[in-house]
Amino acid sequence: MDKLFNNIEMNIHCTFGMFKIIQSVSNEDELLVLSQWESLKKLFEASRIFLVNNNDAVFGVYLAKQECLEAVNEMIKNIDYRDWDHLKLEKDHFYTKNKA
Repeated sequence: MDKLFNNIEMNIHCTFGMFKIIQSVSNEDELLVLSQWESLKKLFEASRIFLVNNNDAVFGVYLAKQECLEAVNEMIKNIDYRDWDHLKLEKDHFYTKNKA
């Protein structure tokens, strides 16, 4: 039997780096934020950051929705007015099938 998982993804591109935020239906309150080490380190404690993909140097941090909202809010507050042209938000919905 096929199980359908709905994943919601948001990409944020700014002067601090590129961030991908992923939410899974299995735990709607938990989000995974992916980026490079230096970008994540600017927003989160290093002890919370973990390696996701060694080849691409992708790191991640798990957050509750409220904590993610606060981090994104802090990121936006710290963007220099000259960098607003570099801020880009994208939201994608995608579905994957797994055979169970």
